[in-house]
Amino acid sequence: MAIQPRIAPLPSNAPPFAYEFTTRMRARKDVRKKPSIRQTQAIPQLLSARYFRNGELTLEDFLEAAIFTTYPADQNIAREIAEDILLGRNMKKKQKKPEPDKTETVQKKGESKEIDRVMAQIRREQELRKVIKKDKVEAGYEYLKELRSRKNKDLYGAAKDYLTDGDIVLRGLTSDDELKETANHELEERYGGLTSQDIQNSQTLGSLDDVCESPNAAERLAAKSLRGDSDVVEQFSDLARQDPATAAKALKLMEEMGVLDSHTKKKMDQTLQDNLSNMSEAADYTRELGRLPDNIEKMIQDAPSIYQLADAASLGDQIQQHSGASRSIKDELLDQYNKQYDQGASSKVDMHQLSEVQSDSQSWKELVDKQTKSMLEDAKSRSSPTDFLKSSLGQAAQLQQKMESSAAKSEWDKMQQQLADAAVDHSSTKTDLRSTVKTCSRFGQVPSERAVRKAGEKLGMTENEILELLNPSFEVIKKLIQAGVGDFDRLHSLVSSAGLSDHQLQQLADLAAEKGNQNALGAIAHENFGAALGMGRQRGYGQRYGSGGSTPAGGIDKKRADMAIGGLLGGPATNVIKIWFSYRDDLPPELKQRLRDIAKRLLIDLGMRFARATMGSSMLGGIQESTTVRPFRIGDEIDLINLEETIDALLVQGRTNFRIIEDTDFLVTETYQGHRAFYWALDKSGSMNAPEKLGMLAISVMAGLYGVQKDDFGVVLFDHETHVVKEIAERNVSVDNVASDLLDARAGGGTGGAFSIELALKNFEDTKAKEKVFIFSTDMYLSDQERCEELAERMKPLDIKMIILVPKTSYNNQAADRLAKKSHGVVLDIADISELPAKLLRLTNY
Repeated sequence: MAIQPRIAPLPSNAPPFAYEFTTRMRARKDVRKKPSIRQTQAIPQLLSARYFRNGELTLEDFLEAAIFTTYPADQNIAREIAEDILLGRNMKKKQKKPEPDKTETVQKKGESKEIDRVMAQIRREQELRKVIKKDKVEAGYEYLKELRSRKNKDLYGAAKDYLTDGDIVLRGLTSDDELKETANHELEERYGGLTSQDIQNSQTLGSLDDVCESPNAAERLAAKSLRGDSDVVEQFSDLARQDPATAAKALKLMEEMGVLDSHTKKKMDQTLQDNLSNMSEAADYTRELGRLPDNIEKMIQDAPSIYQLADAASLGDQIQQHSGASRSIKDELLDQYNKQYDQGASSKVDMHQLSEVQSDSQSWKELVDKQTKSMLEDAKSRSSPTDFLKSSLGQAAQLQQKMESSAAKSEWDKMQQQLADAAVDHSSTKTDLRSTVKTCSRFGQVPSERAVRKAGEKLGMTENEILELLNPSFEVIKKLIQAGVGDFDRLHSLVSSAGLSDHQLQQLADLAAEKGNQNALGAIAHENFGAALGMGRQRGYGQRYGSGGSTPAGGIDKKRADMAIGGLLGGPATNVIKIWFSYRDDLPPELKQRLRDIAKRLLIDLGMRFARATMGSSMLGGIQESTTVRPFRIGDEIDLINLEETIDALLVQGRTNFRIIEDTDFLVTETYQGHRAFYWALDKSGSMNAPEKLGMLAISVMAGLYGVQKDDFGVVLFDHETHVVKEIAERNVSVDNVASDLLDARAGGGTGGAFSIELALKNFEDTKAKEKVFIFSTDMYLSDQERCEELAERMKPLDIKMIILVPKTSYNNQAADRLAKKSHGVVLDIADISELPAKLLRLTNY
């Protein structure tokens, strides 16, 4: 009894067939390239096209759709699985065969496997043949035998490029006309990617005229040349003028088929080259024909007026690769950009592009020198030349890390030295000079002694002050403290840059306490709070108070502690937050409470400051520099009133009496509209056990809290357990309570973030915000990574933007990238909390 097909060849069965086919393919371990969702879509699309073309579908159509959409190396497996589905066969587990006798040879094993494979293929074809018309298959087999027995193998050879012997038999092809029609149908499917062999096959299959009407101009023209059309040269000339890249493809096909005589070939090649006008077209020409155009020098010469340096170099590399030329196209391009730098090429060159095309050539070195001079001149027109030069130096330092050539690095060092010296020279105050020297040193480029001395003398610095900048040392700081110098900025700059040991810091702190120098003690406290208090402990986490080893036997001196805490307020607030997380377990209760109160006050202040710089409000969006202004409307926030613009507008109107002011007289800064909601999930696991990481979390959350309305904000802390600080639905949670919870957060335990993501998804159901932002702050060493990825996939369909906030110096980048990919979110790495406002501004619609 013949086997009945499980799936009827109907269009409605195409989607379930495609789904089952791809599912079974993914389950096979021997598949080299797993099917994607695109293949699940491609199979019904192909079957729909055949249905509308032929008016019906057959089982062969289903079989071919599965095979043709599969990676070529896996098509045998695809055929087997598709036949199993069509015939209703279950995937049977392969029975374990008894181990062969050890005396059997390897050759017999190979022969046995090959026989089994052939027999299995025969059985599948036999079963499929029962489904298809039996007499049709038998007729096809007879025709195949007759076709293979012919002396002239041209037709069989041409058809074999599109049909297998099995196709000929199973389709029941019985004549040359049927074979040509079927093979031509398959050939037509390849339009747009035909090879020269395909075009020659079309002549044998009798479809050359059809190929001459191909939608692809290159294939169309090549086919006409094979047919012997008289106007091929003329049509090629038109094509070369309109589309040189396609003309190059056409010429390649004609050369491979050998249809052109030497004279015509040379004429057409020259016509094509005459129409090449730039490096991009030259790259297309070289890629297709594997040779350089004769006018390549002219294109290289014109490149600086057309392309950015990096783009031109990339095209040059492509041309050299495809042509196999021994000459260096990139070096020739660098030479032209160097020669034409002052004639306009300077607009096509910058630091990033120079780093991308790094070279040991003299032209590249001269370009670096010219670009450096250009940046130094540009700095003079800036409102803050020093800030511009420091920013440029930081970019240069990052770009240098990617360089491989030692000669290029050496030239880059010279550029950085000039930038550092110029930044010092433009410093406007002593404090600015100290900050600039410190910043440049942090970027790995210490300003030269000559530049520092010149700038210091210009600003009226004493010889001792200049020496402090050139050589900050323990002895210098000690002399300043002994002399009673109380300039906090000066002392803090020296202490932070001198690289002092804990013992040296302890000595300086003792001296400052003895002299009653509060600012000096505060400067030391920002570097080592324990030394400032006289606790005699090393920097970093210590033991809990009362456990021994950190606090002097006589306790902490109250007067000294008052001085140290008072001195703290003169330095960066972010440092105070880090100090709290570093020393909270080492302090006696009274002192701990004082430091906690200061940290909480500063944490709230930092949150407000960063929020103003970044986020505006939840209803109005963020305030950006250089925005427009408009008249005040009821409901606008008072903080958005721009007094300078308001006064200027009133004066321009000629107003002299300001006793009566209307609401509309006030001008407010225009902001982007869009109600926003934030939900922060903060990792406080053991891997986050560092003051810098905990401080970053606390400050960033407070910035977000002040950036939106309290009813649009939620916070959760997680390790192996989850602690909810505030949910979006909770309306009455005070800012003080949130700050307290953040300051009391302790890192410890494992890292499980899945439940916090579930809470975020649930919380966003309670808001009507147009923009929903989920910030997942962690170092990504998660114990439930797989579950987190599953939940993250739900973010995109719900229009939730996921930002993975990580500490730049220490996080699992692979895990972060996987989670970002699942959520269609981004990874935001933060080296310092001061970077947060600007980076968040770039990622959200504030």
